[in-house]
Amino acid sequence: MQALIGAREMPLYRMMGYHIGWEDRQGNPMSNEPPMRHRGVACLTACSAAGGDVEAAVPAATAVELIESFCQIHDDVQAGNPQRDGRDSVWWAWGPAQAINAGDGLYALARTAILQLRERGVEPAAAFSSLQVLDSASLEVFEGRFEDLEAQERINLSADAWLGMAGRKTGALFGCAMKLGALAASADDSVTDGMATCGRSLGIAFQARDEMRQVWGGPGGQDAAAPDVLNKKKLIPIVHAFEEANLHTKRRLGDIYFKRVLGQEDVPAILTILDELGARDYCESLVQRHRTEALDAASVLPAEGAATVGVFIDTVLKS
Repeated sequence: MQALIGAREMPLYRMMGYHIGWEDRQGNPMSNEPPMRHRGVACLTACSAAGGDVEAAVPAATAVELIESFCQIHDDVQAGNPQRDGRDSVWWAWGPAQAINAGDGLYALARTAILQLRERGVEPAAAFSSLQVLDSASLEVFEGRFEDLEAQERINLSADAWLGMAGRKTGALFGCAMKLGALAASADDSVTDGMATCGRSLGIAFQARDEMRQVWGGPGGQDAAAPDVLNKKKLIPIVHAFEEANLHTKRRLGDIYFKRVLGQEDVPAILTILDELGARDYCESLVQRHRTEALDAASVLPAEGAATVGVFIDTVLKS
C-alpha cells in the first residue's frame, strides 16, 4: 500500500496516507501502531491455507484494503463523523469535496493494485477473474451501504433484511478477500467458492460483533453511546428489539426513535428495553451461528489449512 501511494507526489496522496495512518496532516511520518487490516490478512490467510505463496496474493490483499479505506472515507462524509481512530477524519481536515476525491482515488488504486497480480506470477485467467471478483464485491458493498443509509429512518427493518444488508455491506469484501487469496493460490472452484462463503459468513459475524460494541462497548462497557446509536443506525440489537417487542414496548421505542435528534439522555431507556428483550443474547447467538458457518465453509481446505483459517476467524472476532 505504501509503495503504491507513496510513489505519487500530489497532495491528494498525502490525504490518503493520513487516513491510512502513515502521516500527520503536515505529511510527517507517524509511528503509531497501525490498525489490524482484517481484509488484507484474510486474503493472505486464504492463499496460504489453500497451499499458495502469500507473496503472490499481496496485490489482491492491497486492493481489498484500499477498497476498505475508500469506504471508510466516504462513510465519514456520509455520517458526518468528525473523527476516526482518535484523529480528525479526512473530510473534517480537508473538507468533504476533497475527501470524496481521496476516496475515489483509493478505489482507482485498488483496481491498479490487483492488475499487478500478473507480476507475481498469477496466471492471466486468474488475474482477470480477480478483477471481476473485486468489482462485483465492490458493487455489493455499495448496495449494502445504500441500504444502510436508507434504513436509518425506518423502524420496520427485519432481522432477515439486516442479514442481507450486512452480507453485502461487510460480508462481500471479506468474501472477496478470501476468494482472491484462493485464486492467487490457483485453487480449484470448490476451494475458491468455499473461501468466498467463509469470508461472507465471517463478515456478517464481524458486523454483528461490531454493532454489539457500538451499543454495549467492549468487555469493560462504555460511558457513552457510540455515534451510530445516536445517529439512529439500525444496529442489529435495535433491529431485534423492534422485531420482537410487543405493541407497548414498540411504542416506548417509537417515542425515542421518532425524536428528531437522539441524545445521551436517551441511551439508558434504549439499553433497558434491549435488556428486557434479550437483545445481547440474540446477537451473541447470531455471531456464533455465522462463525460456525464460516468454519464449516473452511472445511473444503486440507485440515491444516482449515485450522489456520479457524485461528484467523477467532482472532478477527476477538479483536
